[in-house]
This record gives sequence, structure tokens and C-alpha cells, in this order.
Amino acid sequence: MDKAGKAYWDERWQDGPLPKAVNPRQRGLNNYVDQQFHEYFTDIFSSFDTKGKKLLEIGCARSAWLPYFAEEFGFEVWGVDYSALGCEQARHILVNEGVKGRVVFTDFFSPPPELIGTFDVVVSFGVVEHFLNTSDCISAFGRFLQAGGLMITSVPNMSGLNGSLQKLLARAVFDIHVPLNQEALAEAHRRGGLTVSSCQLFLPINLSVVNIENLRGSVRYAMITRLNWWLTKLVWAVESLAPVIRPNAWSSPYINCLARKPWA
Repeated sequence: MDKAGKAYWDERWQDGPLPKAVNPRQRGLNNYVDQQFHEYFTDIFSSFDTKGKKLLEIGCARSAWLPYFAEEFGFEVWGVDYSALGCEQARHILVNEGVKGRVVFTDFFSPPPELIGTFDVVVSFGVVEHFLNTSDCISAFGRFLQAGGLMITSVPNMSGLNGSLQKLLARAVFDIHVPLNQEALAEAHRRGGLTVSSCQLFLPINLSVVNIENLRGSVRYAMITRLNWWLTKLVWAVESLAPVIRPNAWSSPYINCLARKPWA
């Protein structure tokens, strides 16, 4: 069961300018998260030649990551999503960045047969936590991988501080998530038929991921948004000088799982 649903995403993608591609070379705290993700991916891909390999992003609506993976690592990039609008926006972003890629409008549970078993890497950002049976979702993702292929799954840490704030400030948004912790995400990958290489809490804090769009236009929205952003930037500034606040189950905003499809 999809707790969010296609209508939710179609409505969410209606407004706002299209994002630019992730650019890890842009300096400053405003780009801190992307810089840290870049270090994470660079470490993963340092052990093999990525040029010309096939990477699929599942849940690629409005993706700023597809052009990044093509430009930084030389991947042949593909994306799938069940939002027609989100797919069209992802295609526009690729065109805007001058990057070749394929975006397929499909449900990842029943994709075109030609996509099965063809990818070297499958990535997703904030997808699996919207499905009640996480391991079934991971198993469906794994069908896209070649034997020995890598899966990188990033989800919000809704079992920690951000989840508590989300529940307090916008319960409806919290309710479309399954609040996975580190152990549950790793176990879902194992049950989905994959071998887990690592499953780690990522970054010390990011209060800006708490979605309070239900309050937009109100005084509370402006106050909470600014407070969350400046508290987060303060921690990041301290962390960049002296790493005293490490990723932890309470305040880390993300959980990243790296797994491999067994060799046949």
C-alpha cells in the first residue's frame, strides 16, 4: 500500500520553479547537504569505473540528481516515476542542464520488461518509507538491478527528532510515512533479497526537512521556517570547524542504506 498516493505527488509538483542540478562545487552552508551527499557517493563509487554504467533513479519526479550522476560520474542515467507531471519536469531539468537521459512514466511494481535486470546502480531518495511493506518495495527495486548491482536507498529519519516535529506540526504529512529506523531499513533490504554493505545515519541535523507547507502564509510558518534553518546552519557551521556532533538516532535527518544484489 502506497500511503502517499499519486494524487498527493501530482498536487505537490504543480507549483514552484524547477530545481537546478545538484552542484557539489557550490560553496557555503546553503549547499551543505548536497556537498555531504557528494562525499558519500564519491566514496561509494571510488571502487569501480562508473563511466557508461547504467544508473536508475526510482521516484525521479523533478529530479536534480539525474544530471548530477551523469555529470559527476559519467553514468548513463534513467529515471522512473508514476507521476506524469513529475516525469515531464524531470525531462525538462535534464534538457536545461544539457544532459542526456531517459525518464519512463511507469509504476515501479509493474515496469516495462526491458528495464528488468539492466541497471548497475539503483538509487532512491525518500520513496520506500511511503509503502507499508518496505521489504516488498525493496524487492521491486531490486528487480531492476543486474546481478552484483548496487542499491542506494536514502530515507528521512522519521523515528527521531524530525519525525516528532513532523507529527506535532503537520500530522497528515507524518501519517503518509512509515517511521523506519536504521535497523528496520537494513532488515527490509535483507528481506528484499539484497546483501547490506552499510546502513548509516547521515548528517547530524537538518530541521529544514520538516514539512510545514500546511502553515504556509501564516506568521507561524515564517517563524518556524527561519528558526529551523538558523538552528540547523549553526550546527553545520560548528560541525565544519570541529566535528563534535556526530550522526545519531535522535537528531540525524536521514538514513542511507547501501546494498548489493547477490551474484547469480
